[in-house]
Amino acid sequence: MLHSLTSRIVFVGSIVSVNLICLSGLLLSASNSMIASFEWNSHKQKITEIVSETLSDLREAQAEERGYLLTTDPSFAKDFDDRVASALSKVNILEQLVQDNPVQHERAQSLQIATNERIDTLTKQIALARQGRFDEARSRVVIGQGRVDMAIIVQKADEIRQTEQELLIAREATARAHVNWNRKLVIGGCLIIVLLVNGLLFIVLNGMRRSISLIVHAMSDFGNGNRTVRVNEQMGCTEFDMLAQGYNTMADRLDAAMQAQEASDLKLHKANTELKRNNEAMELLGEMAHRLQAARTSEELAAIICAFVPRVLPGIPGALYTHNHATNQLERIAQWGNASVGCDSLLPSDCWALRLGQSHSVSTPGGDVTCQHVACDVSTYHCEPLFASGEVVGLLYLQSTVEEENRFRLVALVENIASALVNQNLQKDLRDQTIHDPLTGLFNRRYMEESLKAEIATATRDDTALGLIMADIDHFKHINDEFGHDAGDMVLRTIACEIQNSFRSHDIVCRFGGEEFLIITTSHPLETLIQRTESLRSSLSKLELHYNGQPLGKTTMSFGIAMWDKALHHTASDIIRQADAALYQAKKDGRNRIVVA
Repeated sequence: MLHSLTSRIVFVGSIVSVNLICLSGLLLSASNSMIASFEWNSHKQKITEIVSETLSDLREAQAEERGYLLTTDPSFAKDFDDRVASALSKVNILEQLVQDNPVQHERAQSLQIATNERIDTLTKQIALARQGRFDEARSRVVIGQGRVDMAIIVQKADEIRQTEQELLIAREATARAHVNWNRKLVIGGCLIIVLLVNGLLFIVLNGMRRSISLIVHAMSDFGNGNRTVRVNEQMGCTEFDMLAQGYNTMADRLDAAMQAQEASDLKLHKANTELKRNNEAMELLGEMAHRLQAARTSEELAAIICAFVPRVLPGIPGALYTHNHATNQLERIAQWGNASVGCDSLLPSDCWALRLGQSHSVSTPGGDVTCQHVACDVSTYHCEPLFASGEVVGLLYLQSTVEEENRFRLVALVENIASALVNQNLQKDLRDQTIHDPLTGLFNRRYMEESLKAEIATATRDDTALGLIMADIDHFKHINDEFGHDAGDMVLRTIACEIQNSFRSHDIVCRFGGEEFLIITTSHPLETLIQRTESLRSSLSKLELHYNGQPLGKTTMSFGIAMWDKALHHTASDIIRQADAALYQAKKDGRNRIVVA
């Protein structure tokens, strides 16, 4: 009936669950009875407390009334009304609390009537006293009816309290009986469940032990090298029958896999030899890639290439070319293995690899078309184009063919070099953007300030001349206002070009801001600097600029010149202020002129 392990476990679980449900129901019932007993006890205690508090309020009210009558001092009866109200409230509450007990309810109503009568008497006597009729109020007290009424009230209250006390004692006995029953129920129920579960588990586990022993024995033999051992006996349990069948299937497949593994060990040994060789190459490529990414100049890049490529592709001379976008030529920046590998520069159209956008090699003379940049005496070579985002960034030229086992090295080498070239180009472009003015192409103010500090340090060390020219376009606001800012931008670009052409390549021409320019010159005496500046001023005044067919009028500039003097210990800001002051004076004197600070 219970052949499967699952059905046995379900059966044990069901038996345990039924027993737990029954035990829980009994415990819940007993707990509810206990809770009811505790609540009833609390109810009885509350009744007793209210009876005592009612008597206390009545006695306090009576004492205040007597004190007032004897002393005629109203302060003795200041809390009388509150005591009376409290007593009436509590006796009403008492009448509601004992409605479940007819006898006690009748007593509570009787106590309520007696209390109301006593309070009515006290209230009338207080009323007489407050009207000043103390003698009449005292005569009522002397009669002694109050003592009789109070004795009746106390008697009725004692009857109620006595009855409630007796009921409380009975309920406590009942609660203790419930507690004892719950204790016996928990101990007995848990003991029955433990015995039942252990008995059922013993039966189930005893049936599992034989099946587990057979399977473990077979697996142990298999692990010790006996691949033929199988489990063929019936387990007496559906799950263990399936486990034995699964073991047999696994053993069959594992035996076949081990045979196949033995056959592949020889291939793996050969592959390990090749992998070790490739790992060495990958380590070299990793070291080269790390250094390439850290290179900042073409010279550093060339040095890294010449140091690592001969080790990655030993015995193969070659050269690396980088693409110059300005001239649309590929220029050689590194060569290795031979002093005359490749030409100094070439056009993209001279290389079939760049034309086809893929590798191009010649392994035998006449075996394929030869690139125009390859020397006539070279019979075998390989060209590998370097691309990034679809654009040519360089060319790797190898003066030999690349064998198949080295193809992956070449691919990794090309990727690393192309990435390094792109990184270097990006760094160069980024530096150009940070130091050049985007409108005029001149150096910006930030670069000027850094360069001026460096030039002052050089001039101080070498005791050479250093001049600063501050220039400003006259009436530039008029051009912007009359012809628009696009015309003003055209004027700025034109004048920037004229200034750049009027000074040497190693002089630093900057756009200082707006229509102001600043030129840092070195090794020029003041006379030569004035001559160059005058030549520039004269050529600018002769310019005839047009925008959209409209003449922009005469364009002039004012100049202020300041010379650095080692003896005066000028700082960069000092010499700039001197040049600016000279420029201001030129503007003040009528513009289109030169003033020396």
